[in-house]
Amino acid sequence: MRVMLIKGRSAYDALRIFTDGLAEAFAARGYQPVVLDVPAEPDLAAALRREAAVGPITLVHSFTLLGEWRDGEGRTVGEITGAPQVIQFVDYPFTHMQRLDGCTRAAAILTIDESHVEAINSVYGADHFAHVGFCPHAAIGQPAPREADAGAFADARDIPILFCGTFYKPDTPPWAAQEARIRRIFEGAVELALAAEWMPALEALDQSMAGAGLNPADPSLAGFRKNATFVHEHVRAFRRFELLKAAAKAGLPLHVYGKGFEKHLYRFKSFIHGGEADLNQAIALMRRSRVVLNINANFGRGSHERPLTALMAGAAPATDHSAFYAARFSPEKEVLLYRWKALDEGMARVAALSADCEAAFAMAGAGQARVLAEHTWAQRIDVILAAADAARARLMQAA
Repeated sequence: MRVMLIKGRSAYDALRIFTDGLAEAFAARGYQPVVLDVPAEPDLAAALRREAAVGPITLVHSFTLLGEWRDGEGRTVGEITGAPQVIQFVDYPFTHMQRLDGCTRAAAILTIDESHVEAINSVYGADHFAHVGFCPHAAIGQPAPREADAGAFADARDIPILFCGTFYKPDTPPWAAQEARIRRIFEGAVELALAAEWMPALEALDQSMAGAGLNPADPSLAGFRKNATFVHEHVRAFRRFELLKAAAKAGLPLHVYGKGFEKHLYRFKSFIHGGEADLNQAIALMRRSRVVLNINANFGRGSHERPLTALMAGAAPATDHSAFYAARFSPEKEVLLYRWKALDEGMARVAALSADCEAAFAMAGAGQARVLAEHTWAQRIDVILAAADAARARLMQAA
């Protein structure tokens, strides 16, 4: 059984490395993975036809890519390959609204936050796509060998607290030049979202629209509601900046790797900037770290790969609260969850965890066991296969 896995370009090579891990998991399950590297193919349609001619394909999976793509004859990836198409979005989905607008309705869509499923169904309609479902991230990389004890853990891990990610801070919002009524709607949505510990961006926009006398259920406003992505991105940037400021205020010895920090290091006297690191380099750094600090990208009912990967690398993760982590892990035993409404307290807890090697060692071990049992690609491919079954049914109806 052959599965086609589409590989594209990605910041920090993250999605390319995700695809490699997914290929390994499918191979371990007895499938033959066919990885199609889009940047390396001068003629994508020809490459798809070439692979389809080799033999049947069970499914085609991609991260974000090619749902909207058509060949010169107007055929989708699924129609060329005769296989169901599964597209996994690991960003806020309306960030890719043009891709979603053009996406074949025969595709199965997977998201990494349960509220994203609700948002897509609310805007496009519950029956628009063959399937829309939740598939959290998987831990990336191989499990780090467990140190013998907390002392060995401390000796092996010279980075007290690690943060990997791009620097963001709020910028002039895209609605700034709009008419006053539109500005008030977006400003109201941001205010609602930031007043809560977490609120889905579409819910905040819908509430603000209703407050302005608009009915979010009006089909003519569906296109406007996709602009919830701008609320999401503004809140995401604001909170990332707030976390970094709180970490600096607490004097955390934060080892930072990511783009965009160079011009802002004067703000963060306790930080040590190591430049940029792709995902494989970040994993190597995690294997040297006691605690890995994460921001969950405003996914309050979803996942980020970093806490899962940190546990795989043998480190203790600290991240903002998400219903996903609260339900799937044992908070304080397997993961530290801080709150946006109590950032100073949260950063104090992160500092204490980093200083307490017994506690960090215990959390890393318990969390790694949980990740290996429940949060690798070996488990996620069952969700992908189920989504492909739903897409296969829609593809057969279309035929």
